[in-house]
Amino acid sequence: MYQHQWLGNNFGIGIDIESIDRFAELNVIQDSAFLNKVFTKNELEYCFSNKIAAPHLAVRYAGKESVIKALNSLGRLNLNYGDVEIINNKNGIPVVNINKSGFDDLGVQLSLSHCRDKAIAFAIVVDTRQHDEA
Repeated sequence: MYQHQWLGNNFGIGIDIESIDRFAELNVIQDSAFLNKVFTKNELEYCFSNKIAAPHLAVRYAGKESVIKALNSLGRLNLNYGDVEIINNKNGIPVVNINKSGFDDLGVQLSLSHCRDKAIAFAIVVDTRQHDEA
């Protein structure tokens, strides 16, 4: 793979889009095995605190997918959905916490959006370790 020199190799990007209908049937099943495997307790509490949980579940799932794709492009593998937690800060901005050792040297920026039937997420992950100049 060719990379422009100015890009370096210390960041990865990921994007994902999901159909909200895929999560509609889960809207009333807060205790499903799928939900508990993919989402953290904090994420489920947030999603189900909304009148309709499906868009919030879908966009967080897309967010997890985009973060994992960005991490994979950096060679950071072996991360499960439950290891990636997406919460909102006090201003409503999504914040990513990676709850697995060996991932604390990363900066993650995430953008989430959804409309009536689709949810989309875009992630940028930066490896903050110091790299030697070539």
